[in-house]
Order: sequence, then structure tokens, then C-alpha cells
Amino acid sequence: MRRVTGNQQGFTLVELMAAVLITVVIVAAMMTTVVTSNRANVVNSQVADTQQNVRLAIDLLSRDIKLAGYNYNATDPSSTAVGACNATIGAVTKPVGLLPQDQSPNAADSGPDGISMVLPVMNTTGWTLTAAAGGTANAVALEDSISLSGTAITEMVAQGLAVNSTVSIGGALSKTVKTIGATSIGFGTGNYVSGQFPVGTPVYLMQCVRYQIITNTPATCGSDAPCLVRDNVPLVDGVEDMQITYACDGCNQSAPNPLYPDGVIDDQDGSSSGGFPTFSQGDFVSNGSWAITPRTPDKIRMAQVSLVVRPTKTDDGLDEKGTKAVNTTGPVIVGDHNPSADAGYDAQTYQQQRRRVVIRTIQPRNL
Repeated sequence: MRRVTGNQQGFTLVELMAAVLITVVIVAAMMTTVVTSNRANVVNSQVADTQQNVRLAIDLLSRDIKLAGYNYNATDPSSTAVGACNATIGAVTKPVGLLPQDQSPNAADSGPDGISMVLPVMNTTGWTLTAAAGGTANAVALEDSISLSGTAITEMVAQGLAVNSTVSIGGALSKTVKTIGATSIGFGTGNYVSGQFPVGTPVYLMQCVRYQIITNTPATCGSDAPCLVRDNVPLVDGVEDMQITYACDGCNQSAPNPLYPDGVIDDQDGSSSGGFPTFSQGDFVSNGSWAITPRTPDKIRMAQVSLVVRPTKTDDGLDEKGTKAVNTTGPVIVGDHNPSADAGYDAQTYQQQRRRVVIRTIQPRNL
């Protein structure tokens, strides 16, 4: 018999175990990279959403504060308050176009502020005059009513038009409604339209709108995260704090301020010198009920809004265990609100969430 021999080779048990170990290490490294990358993508998405939310929230508030009042003449004795937009000053309740709602008027806040303002109801079909009102510049007509289409009247009633509602003609003249006809709105005998308004002039129904922060109310916000609401309609998720301060003209009669409004923002911090007014951050008023003369809402000329926004969910850390990192080192203090003084504040939980802050100074144009 002929014997055939050859070079027969294979893996020893030690070599096989070493190969398995190397493979496991490579796979584990790859999995770690995938997990870290996935967590990083989630975090980046949350950061982008938070940044977008804070911009959206400040833009919505800025738009409405600029429109606040919409030339609503709150000082006219014939004007009635629009909804809850009124302030009790002394023993008298007066209508206002902008109503500050400090969370704690006489002390540091332990929660977000609110704000209410008179705004027009925006419509898509257009409510306009079907007949000129007030005559012309050369032939003034004494008219105490305006004419609209039946469709416009029906739509306005559906939006809340009623006796003692307030309408704005062209955004220039506000009037209190006393009668509602099929195609007309009356303002009462002798309460004439001042000014001349041609056919097609828009007519707006005024409403009192309130902005506030709702917390831990899934029925409203959709989760346990806070949200910014406009008349209880959620607008922006993750807004956890809103602080608003105000600059005024005529609400501080102490020197060097004059006794009456003079078109210049009041000096609140004594920074003006030499008879020349100097506008500074210290001229914004934080605490106050705005219901004690001379500090009343009609003196407000500017509002500074500070918003704090966080993700709606707590993001996990980037390692395999999802160890939560410290993303906010300490309480984010805006205005006169320090979250660490709030009931139930937990530093560890608070620090695990990222936050974005935006501050904007807004000048109402129509008060």
C-alpha cells in the first residue's frame, strides 16, 4: 500500500478563542458607536426642537404684544371692558388694553407670569363695511351705526359678538356695541362714528386674550411637560417659565421724573443724571399689581419678555447605560423668579435637562 502524506494544518483551541475574543471586542466597539451615535442624534433633535420652540414662542408673544390694544380707547368713558381685560384701581374697575399678571406682585415669583391683552379676532373671509360711515371730510355725517353684510354679522356673532362687545373700525376707532341687526351694528343714540370710513373698511371684533404657562397638565399640553397656552389653547411645548417686566411713562413721579407722562420712559433706578434721561435695564419694573395709582396699565410703553424652554422629555446620556448628564448647571433665573425656591424643586432632576433662554424687548404700537 502506498501512503500519501501532506501538510495538514488547523486552528488550535487557543487560537480559536483568541479569534472569538477579538471578534467580540470589534462587535462591542461597533455597537457602542451605533448606540452613542443614535443617542447623539436624539439629543441633537431635541436641542433643535427646543431652539425652534423658544423662537416660535417669542415670535408669537411679540406679534400679539405689538398689536395689544389695537387702538382700543380704554380711557373713553363709554368704553366697556373687553372680556377680563380690566383692572380694579382703587374702587373703580377700568378697561385696559394690556393687563400685566405678575405671579407674585409683592414678592419674588415662584412660578411663571401671565399677560392679557385686547386683540382683534382674525378672520379669513373679511368683515368689511358695506356702506361708508361718518360721511366724508367735506360732508361729515353723524352716524351711530355701521353696515355690514348679513354673512359677516352671522360670523361675528358666532365668534362672540354681543351687546357690550367692542368692535374696531379699520383698527383706528373702537366702539362699544349696543344693538345688533341683521346687517348693522349700532353704538347707541348719540354715540357717533368719529372719522370717515369708506366702503370696504375692515371691521374687527375685539377679544381679551391671555397668555400663560400650564404645567403638569397632560389634558392641555399633551404630556407632563409644560407648555405656553393662548386662552387655554396650547401653542408651544416645553415653555417652563415666562417673566415679563415693563417700562412705563408716568408711573413713577419721583424725581427726576415729572408728575405726568412726558413721552420719556420713567427713570426707575436713578441712572439719569444732569437732567438728561438715560434708559437702562433698571427702568423695567418687575414686581407690582399695576393697580395702584400712578402705576396703572395705561402707562406701560414697553414690555421685556424672558422665556425659558426645555425639551419635553429628559434625554438619556451618550453611553450604553444612558447615564444622565448635567446639562444645566444651576437654576436658570430670569426676572424675579428663581426656580430653586419653587415647591418640589429637585436639583438633580432639574440639571438633567437642557434649557434655552431668549429675552426680547417689545414696544406695543397700539396702546
